[in-house]
Amino acid sequence: MKFRYRLPDHLVSVASMFEEFANGGAQASVRLKGGRVFGSILVSNSTFLVAARGFTDLPFKVEEIEAIFQTDEDRNPKDRGGWDYWDDWKN
Repeated sequence: MKFRYRLPDHLVSVASMFEEFANGGAQASVRLKGGRVFGSILVSNSTFLVAARGFTDLPFKVEEIEAIFQTDEDRNPKDRGGWDYWDDWKN
């Protein structure tokens, strides 16, 4: 399986500390270098961005990410399903 969006190594180490709400799945928020913040990003195995609530594809470039973090909502999301995954996990 090849994922489209891999976090840079320095962000993988940050994401590895996140609280998971499913086996290998953590919800996170990202801040871009320009200051914009996107929430409800699904991170798989602390390494791959696999979905973002409300988007059918990643709405920014991975290279634009300045920081990745978890809010209270990310740690305990009210909505845990309904993700629109970008990668085909059947391969």
